[in-house]
Amino acid sequence: MARSGIAGMTDYSHQSFNDILIDLQNSEKLVVEVIEVIESNIQKLEINGYWTKMPFNFKSIIGYSIKHFKTTQEELKNIQDEIQKAVQPHHIKRLQRIATVGSQINIDIGKYWNDDFERHKNYDEPEFQQIEEIYGNCRDMAVSLLDLDNMANRLKDFVGKTSSNMENKQTSFEHAKFGDNTVIVVGENNVVNPSQIKKNDFEALEKLLHNNKINQADIDELKEILKSENPDAENKKLGVKANNWISKMVGKCLDGSWAIGIGAAGKLLADAIKHYYGLFQ
Repeated sequence: MARSGIAGMTDYSHQSFNDILIDLQNSEKLVVEVIEVIESNIQKLEINGYWTKMPFNFKSIIGYSIKHFKTTQEELKNIQDEIQKAVQPHHIKRLQRIATVGSQINIDIGKYWNDDFERHKNYDEPEFQQIEEIYGNCRDMAVSLLDLDNMANRLKDFVGKTSSNMENKQTSFEHAKFGDNTVIVVGENNVVNPSQIKKNDFEALEKLLHNNKINQADIDELKEILKSENPDAENKKLGVKANNWISKMVGKCLDGSWAIGIGAAGKLLADAIKHYYGLFQ
């Protein structure tokens, strides 16, 4: 599971069952490594008394994050073992739950860091650099967990099968199982998917966003961002404001105000905006 700044960017649609097993194993290792780094930094800060000076809400969300990461590590290990006997619907739900909690952690820790924590930021102190590392590792890990929702959607194709008879299913249109992010509108001049958005064609981009129930205020906000910010064309990366807008939209998946799945949200929006910028050409 790659650690990405944009939630849900990993595409699992082409992966085989064995690919998923390997990724579960790698994800488990990554979670363990991150937990060790975070706890090591906290321990050092507790010894010198710096940790006690930090805001209560920040310390609470870090503690909650560590607990969730440890639960995730245990769940990933158990799911690896269990799905080799048979993939069951509860495996899908467990992975989706991990992603949902990860999304909420991403939102909460960002709020505490940018709002409640502002007066405690002192970049001249070496201890604060450890605090910033704790924050960065927690948030990066939380964002990475959102990819498990995409993994869960792919794993649905293997429900009821065992490792001895798994097939590397390549989805065809005829038998496709479309996720929450799919936009299929039959008719002239309708947008089917992000790849049909041409460079600088905001009308097509806006239509795709409307089809996914993104409200007009958020669409207008994106329009202003696209006017004022240029992407990194050489590396095909979006700007800070565009990425922040995507993260905010992903957060809206939690309360059901946006008609799209959490894991698919980031990829749909990032691809659509990149096509608008012409970064895929």
